[in-house]
Amino acid sequence: MQTNSLFNDKGAVLVMVALFTVALLAITGLAIDSGIGFGVRAKLNAALDSAAIAAARAVAKGNTDSQRAAAAQAAGEKFFAANFPDGWLGATPSAPIITAVHHEDGYWEIDASGSAVVPTSFMRLMGRDVMTVNASAEAIRRDLDMVLVVDSSGSMGNPSSAFGEVKDAANNFIDLFNSGPGGDRLGLVSFASGSVLDVPINKDSTRGFDQIDMHNAINALSASGYTTSEWAMQRAYQEMEAVPAGLRSSLRVIVFFSDGAPNTVAADYTRFGSTVTGTLASGTSGPGDNRARPFYNHLQLNSYSGNWGDGIATLPEFGLGSVSLSSHNNARTLDPSTAPYDNTRCNVNMAARNMVENVANAARENDIFVFSLGFNGSSRLSTQEITFCGYGSEELGSNILQRLANTTAADVSDDDQPRGLCIIFEDPEDAEAAFNQVASAILRLTR
Repeated sequence: MQTNSLFNDKGAVLVMVALFTVALLAITGLAIDSGIGFGVRAKLNAALDSAAIAAARAVAKGNTDSQRAAAAQAAGEKFFAANFPDGWLGATPSAPIITAVHHEDGYWEIDASGSAVVPTSFMRLMGRDVMTVNASAEAIRRDLDMVLVVDSSGSMGNPSSAFGEVKDAANNFIDLFNSGPGGDRLGLVSFASGSVLDVPINKDSTRGFDQIDMHNAINALSASGYTTSEWAMQRAYQEMEAVPAGLRSSLRVIVFFSDGAPNTVAADYTRFGSTVTGTLASGTSGPGDNRARPFYNHLQLNSYSGNWGDGIATLPEFGLGSVSLSSHNNARTLDPSTAPYDNTRCNVNMAARNMVENVANAARENDIFVFSLGFNGSSRLSTQEITFCGYGSEELGSNILQRLANTTAADVSDDDQPRGLCIIFEDPEDAEAAFNQVASAILRLTR
């Protein structure tokens, strides 16, 4: 009896070992195959994420929503294939499903979904030869209202190649956004001694912009005159605000390009008892009495009226559009500190700087992003352009551009307002790269 019991115990142990071995192999197989499956799913997720982002960028291509949706689908499929090659970890992906839908309330919704079949190894013991993993991704591309502001003052002609490079970069920049009906709204403002609204922004529900009109306006610009930054910024802001509230895009942007600090004020002035409207320039040098004299038509780039400043004794409290000549954050104090201010070149120069920052501040308070670009080829942004105001190092043109964009690098900024980007470049050939950096930052905001 003992012998039979021993043989029976051994038989039971062998059966149990066999059962545990099968179970262990199954668990091991499940762990290994599941690990491969998780790896494939992570790769699938990443590929679909990149496909959705690429599709969101591609909706800038085409003149109709159907063309844009087709461009988005093609770009998404291309990026998916590049990021999930067939046979990765033995998996076979299906063609991704990329859809792009334009919603009436101002954004594109991009959906990307896909699956991959993964062959199993140990799980075959359990009768399962393959497993299927699924993933999806989504991207949002907000509609955009944007005005590009371009400095065409005389210093842009130094060196002679500079303005041509900037105009080429600006042309390439606008091509990165949706034109045509249903697309982004883009407008153009240029400035020198005055300011011109070259291309008004579309203000109705048809949306979009005309690329040819933008290109023609940019190409027609030439370099001449002073730097009426504040009036140009104000005209851009006025265009943004002129879009009816119910039709505005969820993302609104002003892109401001200049190569120097503001030096001209647009306002209604009292001259010999009569009211004259135009821009009064501080200049960079002048007569001994320090009075600002050069006067220009504010609605043209460089239409000289004469030294009308001879007959202007004081400056108004507000410029055109009710923009205060005084700083919104007390950065500069005109002399005297309350209106009427004496017409001096320093007062005009300080007012010009105050006013452009005042307008940018008002725009940001209304959730408009301000991006700034600066060309420093003639060192106008990194050195003091004038000596008659006793400005310190905080009054360089580059500092003003940082403040306009409300960057964290600015000496004065506001955490509660939108933060833009400021790019300053030294070589004219770097203009395109600078504009592309700003475009990339804006396109990231649209997602």
